[in-house]
Amino acid sequence: MLVFLIALLVVVIGLVVFAVLGHFGTHLEDPTHTSPFESLPRGIVTPEDIDGIRFDQTLRGYRMGQVDEVLDRLRAELEARDDEIAMLRAENVGGTHPPRA
Repeated sequence: MLVFLIALLVVVIGLVVFAVLGHFGTHLEDPTHTSPFESLPRGIVTPEDIDGIRFDQTLRGYRMGQVDEVLDRLRAELEARDDEIAMLRAENVGGTHPPRA
């Protein structure tokens, strides 16, 4: 009889705890989709590549190594594009003026 009362007490305490925490009678949310980290692909980075980036979350944010890797890659891509734009502008300026008489 004592074992039955203890088991009943444990069940009642569990129900009270679930009710207080709001877990009793509610549906759990769908789990968030997680996928392994995939860095930016080789070659030209597209806006879709950046939209698709997902970092692993840790206790205090994101994995710093993954974020640093992506930022370094984006910095290099931007520098390369800026250099190419500057080169094309220099070629365009040199080739668009008519020869002087």
